Amino acid sequence: MKTILYFILSLISMVYIICLAYLNLDPNVSGTMGQILHYVATYGGLVIILAFAAVNFFGNPFKIAFFVILVIVVVLYILTAVIPGPIRSLLGLLKI
Repeated sequence: MKTILYFILSLISMVYIICLAYLNLDPNVSGTMGQILHYVATYGGLVIILAFAAVNFFGNPFKIAFFVILVIVVVLYILTAVIPGPIRSLLGLLKI
């Protein structure tokens, strides 16, 4: 079962890389397709890493603890992407 999941995740990874390559060629894509591509470029890698970790960490209590830590780090990343100002001030970093 894990082999099938890893195969599917590998295919999704290739599609993600293709999206990134297209954005390198045409960074000013407009319309709905442009919004989707920018959303995929921003959060796609995060989702793929989380999915790989979920498949790998499933079953062992020690691995589940690492998965929970990974989820917390992912939430922190999303918060820093969405609301960087309050996070900077919370951590005492300079506002740029």
